Amino acid sequence: MISPCPTITWSLPLGRRTATSAKTPGDPGLKRIEDATEIRRRLLIAFERAERTDDDAERAALLTFLIVGGGPTGVELAGAIAELARFGMERDFRKFDPAAARVILIQSAARLLPAFDARLSAHAQRALERLGVEVRVSSRVEHIDAAGVIVGGHRIASRTVLWAAGVAASPAAAWLAASADSAGRIKVEADLRVPGLTNVYAIGDTALSAAWNGQPAPGLASAAKQMGTYVARAIGASLSGASALPGFSYRHRGSLATIGRKAAVADFGWIRLWGAPAWWLWGVVHVGFLVGLRNRLSTMVNWFWAYLTFGGGIRLITGRQSKTFE
Repeated sequence: MISPCPTITWSLPLGRRTATSAKTPGDPGLKRIEDATEIRRRLLIAFERAERTDDDAERAALLTFLIVGGGPTGVELAGAIAELARFGMERDFRKFDPAAARVILIQSAARLLPAFDARLSAHAQRALERLGVEVRVSSRVEHIDAAGVIVGGHRIASRTVLWAAGVAASPAAAWLAASADSAGRIKVEADLRVPGLTNVYAIGDTALSAAWNGQPAPGLASAAKQMGTYVARAIGASLSGASALPGFSYRHRGSLATIGRKAAVADFGWIRLWGAPAWWLWGVVHVGFLVGLRNRLSTMVNWFWAYLTFGGGIRLITGRQSKTFE
C-alpha cells in the first residue's frame, strides 16, 4: 500500500535533508533513474487515487502537491508538476479536471532563487504563477506528517510533499572529530585538507570551503567536480614530490533553471537571460552534455516533437512500491 503521505526527500549528493518530517534520514534523493521514475510513479498514482475516491476532501489532498524549497530544484519541480497537470491529461480522468490540481511552492527566504539576480528571481516567480503555481515566500515549514504540512501555523492537507530545501552533510565530521558548521560540513583548509589530519581531504557537500571569492563554495555538482579534480592533482603532486598546489578556488560558470515551456532563467554574471532565450539555452546546454552524437540527435528530435505537440513525456506507472518509500 502507498503510505498516506508519500513524502519524498530531494537531496544533493552525499547529503540528507534537514527538516523534521514523517520520514527518516534514509529517504531517497534524485541520484538515479530509478529515483526519478519512482517520483513520477508517486505523482501519477496520486492522480489515479484521486479518480477512485468519492471523498472530496481526500481528493483535494491528493491533488495538492507541495514542494519545500525555492532553489533551482524546487522551481524546476514545481513548473514540471504544474505543466504535467495542465497539459495533456485533460482526457485521462472523469471525476475531476487535472488542471485543478494545486501546486504549492514554499520558500523560507524572501524570494525564489536567492543565488540568482533579484530580477531573474522575479521573472521566475511570475512564470510559475502564470502556470498556476502558488508561490509562498518568507514561509517556513514547521512540520510534515501523514495529513500534510504546517506552514506558518496553518495546516495544508497534501498527500505528496517533495523536499527541495537543502541537505545536511554526511556525518564525516563526527567520524573525524573535525570542526563543522551548523549543517555538518567540515571546515576544511585552503587545500581542502581536514585540519589536523595530514592526508585526509573533504569535498562536495561534506566540505565548507571559502573558495568562492571568500564565500563558501555552493553545494552544486560543479563545485564537487572541481574539488575532486583539485584533490586528485594535489594527491598526485604529493606522491611525485612536486611542490604543493595553491589553495582551491571555485570557478562559477553560471546558473540555469528551467520553469516550463519557453520559461527559464540564466545567470552568468556578465549576462542574464529569461523567458524563451534562456529556455532554449538551457536545452542546448543539457543536450551538449549528453554522451554520443546519437543520444544528442535523438534527444533533440524528441524534445522538438514534444515542443510542437505539447507532449508531456511518458506518463507510465512503472515498478512496485519499494520498502525505501514506506
